[in-house]
Amino acid sequence: MKTKYIVALVLVVCVSVYTYNGCKPIWQFDHLEQNARRVITGPALQTWATNLIALYPKETSFRNLSELGTNFPQQLRGLAPLLGPHVFIHAYDDTNYPSYVQLYWGSGMLGAEGFMVGPTNFVQDTNFDTGSHTIKWQDGVYFYNRS
Repeated sequence: MKTKYIVALVLVVCVSVYTYNGCKPIWQFDHLEQNARRVITGPALQTWATNLIALYPKETSFRNLSELGTNFPQQLRGLAPLLGPHVFIHAYDDTNYPSYVQLYWGSGMLGAEGFMVGPTNFVQDTNFDTGSHTIKWQDGVYFYNRS
């Protein structure tokens, strides 16, 4: 009888651990903006992004954070590590539209969430993409959610 309870307990623990590990990335993704607000400010993001734009004045993408080395806000690394972040620098020849950094987390099933950050004169249309929702953190810093 005691063996049954031990086996049942071990089984419950294994299923719980498996469920937790499977659900954790989804929970992190669903709370990305809320958790980002706790660890970084708009001005800090903007300072990082404008410095990155100065270093890479042409269209550039970083699929692996190791390519950026220490030039990435450490606070953002743990937000949803299994889903990103991915970093893209969008640079335009048109001086009427300033360059900006797109930083996003996501997957095909969950969608994408992240930041678009540029200088204070960077303005992102709050309906830049069908199915997306954009929140302005401050001038030049926007958080978006695309489901």
